[in-house]
Amino acid sequence: MTPSPILATFLAEGLSLRRGTRVVWDNATWSLQGPCAIVGANGSGKSSTLAMLAGQVAPDAGNVRLETDLGAVEPERWMTSVSLAAPWMALPKHLTLQEALTFHGTFRTSRQGALGWQALLDASGLRVGTSVPLGQWSSGQQQRLALALALGTQATAILLDEPASNLDSDGILWYQRVLTEVSGQTTTIVATNDIEKEAPKAPSMLEI
Repeated sequence: MTPSPILATFLAEGLSLRRGTRVVWDNATWSLQGPCAIVGANGSGKSSTLAMLAGQVAPDAGNVRLETDLGAVEPERWMTSVSLAAPWMALPKHLTLQEALTFHGTFRTSRQGALGWQALLDASGLRVGTSVPLGQWSSGQQQRLALALALGTQATAILLDEPASNLDSDGILWYQRVLTEVSGQTTTIVATNDIEKEAPKAPSMLEI
């Protein structure tokens, strides 16, 4: 029997995070591992928390660590250790699909087999012309690409912000199937207002 993977853990200690005048966290301590959902009211700071976990926002006080079975991830490796799909992240709109995959592959590595980028895109039902730039795609097509790249990248942790946004019913079913498989292998954290539609199965919850 193949042993279960040891999943990465985010550890926050004495964490304070403010965005403008809004207090998101105040001297908070928590940990996240495995399938997780970040929940809270609109404007509570779910996206800011996810950006902090992605290494894009620094806390105002305290610290956040990303721990693996090999120890803590060094700060300079943090952003290339996580995989992120979020509304504020976008590939250059002038790229075609193949150019976007090549561009992403310059910095990151695809999983193998059915969870690789191309296999996920094929399974998602994405159909676009080979010469059509991303800027001319529908929002649902762009979201399929964003999710395929995030879920199909070899990473210590996967971070998703409202991932079902702009997906039709078929796209949501595809996302949920892939999420179930990936979240069993990799710590996967979803910021969401819709746990049933977007969160992994049996997630732990971090409420803001």
